Amino acid sequence: MSRSPSSRTPSSHSGVPPAAPVAALSAATASAKAPDTTGFRSSGQSPGIKKTLHLIGPGQVGRAFLQQVQHLPVRVVAVSDSTATVFDRDGLDVDAIVAHKAAGRSLATLGRAETIPTETALSVVAANLVVDATPTTGPGTAAAIQRATVALRSGAFLALCGKNALAARAAEWLLGASRGRVGIQAVLGGAGRQLVRELDELRQHCRGLVLCGNVTTTVIVQAIERGASIDEGIAQARALGLLEPDPTLDLDGSDAATKLAVVWGAVFGESWLPAVPAGAVPKQDLRTLDPRLLRARAARGATTRLVARGSRAGNDLRCAYEEVALGSPFAAPPDRVVYGYELPAGLRVHTGTAVGYAKTAGALIEDVEQALRAGEVSR
Repeated sequence: MSRSPSSRTPSSHSGVPPAAPVAALSAATASAKAPDTTGFRSSGQSPGIKKTLHLIGPGQVGRAFLQQVQHLPVRVVAVSDSTATVFDRDGLDVDAIVAHKAAGRSLATLGRAETIPTETALSVVAANLVVDATPTTGPGTAAAIQRATVALRSGAFLALCGKNALAARAAEWLLGASRGRVGIQAVLGGAGRQLVRELDELRQHCRGLVLCGNVTTTVIVQAIERGASIDEGIAQARALGLLEPDPTLDLDGSDAATKLAVVWGAVFGESWLPAVPAGAVPKQDLRTLDPRLLRARAARGATTRLVARGSRAGNDLRCAYEEVALGSPFAAPPDRVVYGYELPAGLRVHTGTAVGYAKTAGALIEDVEQALRAGEVSR
């Protein structure tokens, strides 16, 4: 699976009294400039020096992104978590924010933080680029869609990490008026840009999808094949930092089903038709597997993978554990995801290696870099 961060999904915030200022924040953030009508400060600087960026979700992936983004010609002007937003048009001291969040503290405890809804903060900040590094959660889908909608309507380029909002809006965001302004490299574990680049061809010719996009289950399956119990395999995946913040999403197949809904919506969906609900995709729970069957397959030179399938009709989507030949592209090791597209000329395979927090953050960086190169950041 591609990783999502451990921060909570931002939504509307209740008023939280700010604490004393944190000395580690930049001089710009701690300066005595008069606030504007929103309480946020603006430097009044000349536009066009650097593109501005607003990060939502400074969890594990978000913090890794902040550490990696500093080499790019962008200025991080806002960071939001589930409690508040910190903002400075001159640019934030991202190292101080990373340290603050890594210590387990909320942004609301910063003296200059604003405890307003994240959607309001997006409108006020109006950054050129918005990076939403919040995790995939079912209850957070509506809020994730709302944040993305606000960012896109404001003209920003949006890079996504979580899958839930895109599963519900893939055709609309990837094919409609926002086409070219939504980055999904991290959503699909490093294979998102391949899909976007070939989307027109795939929509015309693809007949079916075969996806192996959840590396957490691959780690667990391989542990079982070597003699571990299911619980021991889960513990190994947890130790490697591969489990979703809600482990059930990996274990019951929801992560794979959501990725299938994303890809199906992009390749077969239409913006004016309802999306295939990820929750309605039949899926198999890893905890129901018979370890003896997995070991028997391994003994005869095969393996087992969680495979997601679906055709253009959309009535046959499913995620189940299948026997896979070792020579198959879907027998990939747990350092990559595999997305297969059935075309008249044969199977086309996209692979991605954005596995783990740092590499998922790197995939977000790739989206930002591509947007800057392609001129998608226009305002």
